[in-house]
Amino acid sequence: MGQVRAIRLPSAIDACRHFREHELAPVHHPSFKMASVVEITPKFGLKPEKKGPSTGTLVGAVAVGALVGCAATIGVSYPTLKAQWDKDDAAVSDPNPCQGAKPAKGAGFDNHQCIVSGVTKAVEQAGGNVTLGYDQGGHSSTATPVTTTLAEAGMCPVNVHWHLGAEHLSVGEYDIAHNDDNYGPSSAKYDARQPASGRKLLAGGTNYLGGRCKHYKDSGLSAAQKTDYDFKYCKKMKVGETYEVHWPHSEMGACNTKWQYQLPFYDGVLCRLGKESYPGKGKYGLGKVGDTADPVGLPGQIGVQAQVFTVVNDEAYYYPDLLRGMIVSDNGPGTLNAVMGKEITAYTGSTTGTSRDNIICSAYGPITWHVDRKCHLISASSFDKMCKDMLEQADDMSDDIHPHGSREHVSDTLSANNRDDLGSAGNTGMGSSSTQNVYNDAQ
Repeated sequence: MGQVRAIRLPSAIDACRHFREHELAPVHHPSFKMASVVEITPKFGLKPEKKGPSTGTLVGAVAVGALVGCAATIGVSYPTLKAQWDKDDAAVSDPNPCQGAKPAKGAGFDNHQCIVSGVTKAVEQAGGNVTLGYDQGGHSSTATPVTTTLAEAGMCPVNVHWHLGAEHLSVGEYDIAHNDDNYGPSSAKYDARQPASGRKLLAGGTNYLGGRCKHYKDSGLSAAQKTDYDFKYCKKMKVGETYEVHWPHSEMGACNTKWQYQLPFYDGVLCRLGKESYPGKGKYGLGKVGDTADPVGLPGQIGVQAQVFTVVNDEAYYYPDLLRGMIVSDNGPGTLNAVMGKEITAYTGSTTGTSRDNIICSAYGPITWHVDRKCHLISASSFDKMCKDMLEQADDMSDDIHPHGSREHVSDTLSANNRDDLGSAGNTGMGSSSTQNVYNDAQ
C-alpha cells in the first residue's frame, strides 16, 4: 500500500494572498567589500499585490452567483494550489541537511557554573575587552585564534544576528554605560547590563542593553539622521541605538548551498560534523588553516565576525549586503566609516547571549572571534535589507530579524589571555602599533 498524504486545501484567500515587496534604492559606494561572499538562493519571490474586483450588490440569483463564484475560485486557484503542492513535494525530496544539528539538552553542551570552589570550570568566554593593547585576560588558554581571514581558514558564514548594544568593550568606541540616555534614543530605556541575578524583566520582553557607542551624542548627528525609520522587515529596531552584529562562520557549514544560512546558528555551525568531507578537505569537512593540512581544533573550524554600529536614518551609510559578512572598506562615507573591518582583535571565546554571565557560562568553545574595534554608522535601510535577505533563505530565519539581548561583559577571570591585535600583511603580536590587518587585501 502506498502512503496516503493528507493535504490541507487553502482557502481562496490563502491561494490569492500576495504582499508587496519593499524596494530599497541602492546607494553606490565607490569601494567597499564584504568579508564573505556566497551564493544566496531565495526561498520565495515577493510579488506585487494584485487588486481583486470590487464586490457588487447581488439582488437576485444568489445561489447561482455563489456557484459561479465557487467555480471561478477553483479555476483560478488550481494553478496556485498545484504550485504549492509541487513545492511541498520538493521540500520532502530536498530536506534541510542541517536541521537538528544543535546538540540536544544533556549532550554535554549545556550552560554550567563558571567557577566551582574557586576553580574555573569553563572554557574562555566572550564577549570581552577588545581594546587595542588589552592583555589582562586571566584565563590561561591553550587555544590559538585564527589569524588569517575566516574565509582563508575554510569557513563560510552560516547565520547573522545582532545584539542590543555591544557585548564587547572597546575603550573610546563602544564603552558607554547602558543607563546613559544621552547616548541613545530617549525612549529606549532598556534594563541594565547586570548579572542575570540582578536583572529586571523589561515590559514586553527580556532584551538587555549592552554598551553604547558615543556617536549619538558626540559625533554631531543631525536631527534628520535621528528621525524614526519605518522598518518593513526588521522588528524592534530603533534609530540611534547601538547594535553588535555577529556572523558565525564554520568549516562544517553547508557552504555554497541554499542551506548555508541556518536558524538556530548552531545548526549551521555544526551542520556537517561527522559527515562526509568536502572534496579536497580533511575529515569532517574541516579544511586547513594556512599551510596546516590537519584539523587544528575548534578555533580553526568555527569563528565569529563581530562589528558594532549606530543606526542612523541616512542613505549615505547604506550597505546592501550585510547578510554576507563584516563590512571591509577603505573609503566609507565620513570619518567614522573611513576604515571599516580592518582594526581587528582576534581571541578565543565562547558563544554569548543572555543565558550566560559571569556565574553561568557557555560550554561552546573555544572558538575564534574577529572583532572590529571601531564603532561605525549604518543606515536603518541597511538593516531592513538584511532582514529581507534573511527572510528569503531556504531555512526559516524569521526568529532572528530582531535584536537579541546582550550578555553581561565578561570578567577578566573568564577572558582568554591570547588577544592578538592583527597587524599588516598578517603580522601579529600583542600591542602591535599597526591597525591594518589581514582583512585589508584578502577579500
